[in-house]
Amino acid sequence: MAPAKKRELMGIFLISLFLSACVPAEVVEPSIPPIALTEEQNDGDTNSQPPPVEPATKINSDLDASRFLSLATFGGSKSEIADLVGRDAADWLVLEFSKPINLTLPAVEAQMNQTGGGIPQNFVDAAYWDHIIGSNDQLRQRMAFALSQILVYSDDIKSDQVLRAHYQDILIRNAFGNYRDVLEEVTYSPAMGQWLTYLGNRKADPTTGRMPDENYAREILQLFSIGLVELNMDGSTKLDALGQQIETYTNEDIEGLARVFTGLSWAGGEFFRQNEGDNTRPMIMYPEHHSEATKTFLGTTIAEGTTGDESIQIALNEIFDHPNLAPFISRLLIQRFTQSDPSPEYIESVALAFDNGEYTAERGQKFGTGERGDLSATLAAILLHPSHFAKSEDDLTMATGKVREPILRFAHWARAFNVSGLNAFNELKLSDTSGTDNSLGQQAFSSPSVFNFYRPGYVAPGTNAGDANITVPEFQIINETSSVGYLNFMTEFAFDRARQRDSSIVTYHPDYSDEVALVDDPMALVEHLDTLLTAGRMTNSQKADIAEIAQILRTIEVHPKTAAEIAVHNEKIVKTTISLVLNSPAYAVVY
Repeated sequence: MAPAKKRELMGIFLISLFLSACVPAEVVEPSIPPIALTEEQNDGDTNSQPPPVEPATKINSDLDASRFLSLATFGGSKSEIADLVGRDAADWLVLEFSKPINLTLPAVEAQMNQTGGGIPQNFVDAAYWDHIIGSNDQLRQRMAFALSQILVYSDDIKSDQVLRAHYQDILIRNAFGNYRDVLEEVTYSPAMGQWLTYLGNRKADPTTGRMPDENYAREILQLFSIGLVELNMDGSTKLDALGQQIETYTNEDIEGLARVFTGLSWAGGEFFRQNEGDNTRPMIMYPEHHSEATKTFLGTTIAEGTTGDESIQIALNEIFDHPNLAPFISRLLIQRFTQSDPSPEYIESVALAFDNGEYTAERGQKFGTGERGDLSATLAAILLHPSHFAKSEDDLTMATGKVREPILRFAHWARAFNVSGLNAFNELKLSDTSGTDNSLGQQAFSSPSVFNFYRPGYVAPGTNAGDANITVPEFQIINETSSVGYLNFMTEFAFDRARQRDSSIVTYHPDYSDEVALVDDPMALVEHLDTLLTAGRMTNSQKADIAEIAQILRTIEVHPKTAAEIAVHNEKIVKTTISLVLNSPAYAVVY
């Protein structure tokens, strides 16, 4: 077929899609443009003092700001991107650490007060979207989201929404605190007690053969703290004299630790019964149900007759002091923020900040209390690592990026276009986004198991990353069905046509006014979206292809040409262009 005929048929195909409001999906290879810092130049006077050296963490452009906010928040808004340019990222962190805390339980309680105590099904799932998109303390909320994928609690059966909101707030409150405190609050949380079946866990009974539940004892070691094998500080595996991995614990350790977590139940004073308000209070110890037997684990022995709460404190201290904790947790946090496959050097630098409880930025800004396990120091080490700044194209490889999970991509769209009407419960698709049928395939606090949505060491078979043995956890929830579901979901919202409970209420309505102003210059529009959404990652050919589609759509004549009809036509062009960017590989990965 002649090239001209091919172009004609392609144009007809694209136009027909546009007129039916169906957005074409484009599959293109992602680009990795360099992010360069500007340099101050000497004026040539040999007697003048050289200008002060800028910190490597200075944000010098909109692209730098967009990229950094994609890593540290749920996506930068236009005003946040503009405000960050010219500032040191370390100063931004200082400000974020000082912001007031926004909790989720108050919104649930307000709903209960409004309805006289009832909560609609999926209300908390929907309210979570409003919370992470609208909250001013973005770094704290992003850290809490990261912690929720390490200390996994899932309310997939939607049984107690107040319990779920209370657990969310534990992670939000402790997001910049100490990991030892996180472990303790999570241990006493009734949400975790129910989820991992140790709420109401009783001591052994030799007459019936009953043994303590081992669920939490196993998961607090395997998933929440030290992992399965001994690690070096850089996250690499320690080997014995025979070159074999060294297990961190045995089944006997689990049996001993399981005795520790006996006797915990609802705070209302009745071991087998939940009373009103128990779901927002820490569990308490019931001595008659706690095992007073000797408890041996991880080389530690708790003497016979030690009380329940004292046993828990000893156990948590032993777990917290384990040398694996720093590299194990540091790697998981890096993966959730900045890099799907962090290097050993990166892991070690963050693990040292975790161990020392402090981190000092290039210009002297100090983070952390100096106590081991300080999460503000750990987070500063993650986000201010030199590898994130002043990158040249040669520095960027498959191993240096992070695949953005669906939750982050949708939240970024909502923040980038300043959606009005934050009432996610009115949006039917936001009540539960865990499915893959025209949905995101991911809903916060609703992972299918305690192992999270994906394994941290997942290597995707049949991919370039897999061939290079690069871990990309997020690939575990990406398949043909979930990809199409995501495309349809994002397109519905980008076109502002997602179904609502009450269509008379304006909710999740994007503001495309800045983009409509660029509609007569398709390339300028695409360049603008490249900065706002993909931090400059699209290649020139990708941008040219999308701009060409926008230009073709501009040639469609509107009859009659009233101002209102032209405005609608121009907005459809913008929506199509935005949808193409949202569904591109460049938007799926951040470097």
